[in-house]
Amino acid sequence: MKIETNSSIALSVLRGALLTNEDGAEFRIHDFCVELDNISEVLVSIKEIDNEGNLDDETIELVFSSLKKWTIQLQGGSIKK
Repeated sequence: MKIETNSSIALSVLRGALLTNEDGAEFRIHDFCVELDNISEVLVSIKEIDNEGNLDDETIELVFSSLKKWTIQLQGGSIKK
């Protein structure tokens, strides 16, 4: 499947998505925010997944645009009929 140029989704759709960094560490997206003095920079709150598959209690905030080399796996929802 090819993603068309200028496609978009709401950031809320990405909550819970699995992120993997360049070293293979895995994280879950917890939330998004912007600081009011820099609203053009979206921050993503993530939690690391430990070796047993549990989420760390600590939340890490990173600039969303800094994750360009990371991979993301979206988590599917239910289909309503």
